[in-house]
Amino acid sequence: MNDTHSHNAPAQDLRGLLFVLVGPSGVGKNAIIDRVLARLPYLRRMPTATTRAPRPNEREGHDHFFVSHQRFQEMIADGAFIEYQEVHNGKFYGVLYGILYQALREGAYLLADIDIRGAAAIRAIFPNNLIAIFVLPPNLETLRERLAQRGNMDAAELEERLKRAQEEIPRAAECNYRVVNDQLDRCVDEVVSIITAEIAARTPTK
Repeated sequence: MNDTHSHNAPAQDLRGLLFVLVGPSGVGKNAIIDRVLARLPYLRRMPTATTRAPRPNEREGHDHFFVSHQRFQEMIADGAFIEYQEVHNGKFYGVLYGILYQALREGAYLLADIDIRGAAAIRAIFPNNLIAIFVLPPNLETLRERLAQRGNMDAAELEERLKRAQEEIPRAAECNYRVVNDQLDRCVDEVVSIITAEIAARTPTK
């Protein structure tokens, strides 16, 4: 399921930036985000709403807003989301308009893991405030190995995620930047460089 709502935001008031890591499941986006946040203390994670259960060390309102399926449907009816969709096995994720708008208005620098459709929906509303970075695997076989190593999915789900990856990777050109996660430290260095350069380019010189 996928839906986009038309919200009108006064773009001149929005000084913040949202950096989005886009890429297939298993490519290492969360590992990159954790390391980037540790190196750039002025960045903060943008939480999305989800119906899945919290993972170890995830915090309510920091990583995600964890809600029931019923509450998620109520939020859809209220027009709370810029974009939402069912991702895997009945688990819903959604980008909250109010949370993002307020953060951008305050001039915050945010980092999030959102898929290519979600990034496109956000760009349609906040075209000057989104920087999308597509994270590519070295190859599909490496991606398969990383997914299998998680040990938390059956063969059917693994194949579903690989199929989705093959649909997503050709859309990498829609993003502002593309990086390959063949070596985590090097990839993190590259993402940090992109973020610091983008912020510096938008910071007025005295």
